[in-house]
Amino acid sequence: MKKLWKRFDVSLISFFLSFLFVIISGYFNIYLALTEFLVLCGLIAFKTLYIKKTKEKMVYQANQISHLLDYENGKAFNDLTVACCVIQEEGNILWFNNSFKNSFEISDETSTNDIKTILKKNKIDKILEGRGFRLKVDSKYFSVYSSEIETEDGKLFLLYFFDETKLRLTEKEYYDSRPSIMLTVIDNADEIYQNFKESECAAIFSKLEQLIDSWANSYGALCRKYSNARMMIFAEERAIQKMIADKFSILEKIREFTYEEKSADVTLSIGVGKEASLEDSNNSAKQALDMAQSRGGDQVAIKHQAQYKFYGGVSQGVEKRNKVKTRLIAKSISDSIKNSDNVLIMGHRFSDFDAFGAAVGVYSIAKHFSVPAAIVIDKKTTLAGPIVEKYDSITEEKMFISPESSLSLVHENTLLVVVDTHKKDFTECPGLVDAVEKIIVIDHHRKSIGYIENTSLFFHSPNASSTCEMVTELVQYVDVKPFIDSLCAQALFAGIMLDTRNFVIRTGVRTFEAAAYLRSRAANTVEAKKLFSNDMDIFRMRNSVIDNAEKYREQCAISVVENDSKDIRLITSQAADEMLNIEGIKASFVLYNNGDEVNISARSFGEINVQLIMEMLGGGGHQAMSACQLKNTDLTKSKQKLISAIDKYLDS
Repeated sequence: MKKLWKRFDVSLISFFLSFLFVIISGYFNIYLALTEFLVLCGLIAFKTLYIKKTKEKMVYQANQISHLLDYENGKAFNDLTVACCVIQEEGNILWFNNSFKNSFEISDETSTNDIKTILKKNKIDKILEGRGFRLKVDSKYFSVYSSEIETEDGKLFLLYFFDETKLRLTEKEYYDSRPSIMLTVIDNADEIYQNFKESECAAIFSKLEQLIDSWANSYGALCRKYSNARMMIFAEERAIQKMIADKFSILEKIREFTYEEKSADVTLSIGVGKEASLEDSNNSAKQALDMAQSRGGDQVAIKHQAQYKFYGGVSQGVEKRNKVKTRLIAKSISDSIKNSDNVLIMGHRFSDFDAFGAAVGVYSIAKHFSVPAAIVIDKKTTLAGPIVEKYDSITEEKMFISPESSLSLVHENTLLVVVDTHKKDFTECPGLVDAVEKIIVIDHHRKSIGYIENTSLFFHSPNASSTCEMVTELVQYVDVKPFIDSLCAQALFAGIMLDTRNFVIRTGVRTFEAAAYLRSRAANTVEAKKLFSNDMDIFRMRNSVIDNAEKYREQCAISVVENDSKDIRLITSQAADEMLNIEGIKASFVLYNNGDEVNISARSFGEINVQLIMEMLGGGGHQAMSACQLKNTDLTKSKQKLISAIDKYLDS
């Protein structure tokens, strides 16, 4: 009766209510009641016969199964240590052995007849594919394989459940206990020596080391100092996962560190290597630490099998003024140029004033040493059109070359200088990077995944305002005599103006020193400002983009543009800059179609790190100026992805 009630509860309730209705009808019309009673008896007889036939069919199938599953020596599957059961295609259980009963703790054979009830949330259709399926039921792990059985009444499935609980727990323990190496460094240790007495510096470093050591020990990790301001931490994978869950709280502790109520203004960078061997983990940790510092510091970079993950990076990078290093790099670049047969200079696609100005600066260095040089640029897509036209009007030499023609100038001793980007896919001609053996990269964007490797020199300064600022510093150390002309100085000045938004953001001492040098070389600020002038149509379209902006979470402005103007990149980038002038807006985002992809321009004053937001969408850039391209999507979906990325960033 228990099984009957479970399988036919609706039918039993219906029969009971019908019988009650027959009794009530008898009070009004005995003939009607008698007719209803006969019909009810007929239905009961039919249902009883159906149940009987179903039972006979199941017994028949069970007998077939028993026959099919017999061993040659006559023993049935019932004695197997592997849990087995036979089910119908819809999931009804027809038979199971003792191991199945014990594995799933079935106390009574009649307590269940549906495999879905036993397997809970696991999908039966995946199991019946027969290719092996891993599942978890309560605290046990199984690998399930199925075998199809053809019978006269349709398909049946024999399921084998291999208990892998011990194996899976051992596997989990193996991965949880895998050792990783973490390298930590105080980003601006030199500033501590400059701002505090020697005795105070010793106390500060001692307390910082205690903070890091205490933090590592709280996760069961082992911490050891291996040089000044640098420590090595050995941690298991389970400890790394806890640190990630806690958002690497040590970063904030170091950031807020004070000595005798005076802020030390220090940050911490951490590189984590997770590889198969300790040697590989150590090498990956070094690369991850370099990546973390190249992105401005105050963050954690985790490298595992050539993949990076980043945490932190919420504060502004600290400007590190080192003229000695700049002089040495200038000498190294000069030597590389003089020892080359020819020099090709290339910026990023859709080059702006910063990329073009830096390229012109490097071109001037090459011409100073009488080395043939050319700038690889697509004049149709460049955003620095006004200054390009000026150069075309005053020079007769072949200064510019298209990306398509650049490969024809590659020789065995060709030098390629990449400016204002460090990612191959972002350059004007990615194939040129593969074709040239000697490569120099000069860039100020925070280092991201996919950077150009195997370079002769990687001059990278994420704390610089622009690449033009970096090149301006270089030209001062190439020769004691100034050699750049006024137009080159103006191009470099325009690049600095663009990336600092007229010397408003990301400016430091080195920025104004570079600008002062360019002014001494006859850079005209008024003429540089005129380069950014737009015609009336662009001005109106830019204002319409701003007018279309929506406020999101009170601190972000988002504008979706449906415009196919040839100047759409210029319009959207300028609009994104202008939207920051809206009260309360700390970050702006403009979305627009570009062929089969959606582009997003992102700007901020630095308080919101738009680089991290764009990296979630596959892009990158700088803390205050970034972008990304989303392929195979539309503006509506792209906006939702952007909102999700903003939420994830702000909530974290």
